[in-house]
Amino acid sequence: MSYYLLFNIVLIIGGCFLPWVHQTLFVVRLRGVDMIDGKVLLTLAVTALLVLLYQQIRKRSPRWVGWAYGMIGGAVALITVLDLYDYYNQLYPVGPGIYLCFLGGAQLLGYAVFRFRNQ
Repeated sequence: MSYYLLFNIVLIIGGCFLPWVHQTLFVVRLRGVDMIDGKVLLTLAVTALLVLLYQQIRKRSPRWVGWAYGMIGGAVALITVLDLYDYYNQLYPVGPGIYLCFLGGAQLLGYAVFRFRNQ
């Protein structure tokens, strides 16, 4: 399961460095880290990476680890959905980075739900 978590964290980190808004005539190309939302998502992904490292070093998984993944994944998914809603309302051409961030956050949230369901 740690490879699955690492893959999703890498999806979020990679999505923060990819374009979120494509360049058009009146719109500047923006990457995730160019905006405050991308920086928040990058901070959340690094936090999830630290939780994963703690889990691997200690060789056990306390109950709060599942809550941490669920809260981080939910926050990432919520932020990206709100950004997508804003971009679609303003008719901005959306890039692949925000979709990768959403995918990673939703899968982290799904892992937490699956973990609590099987306990």
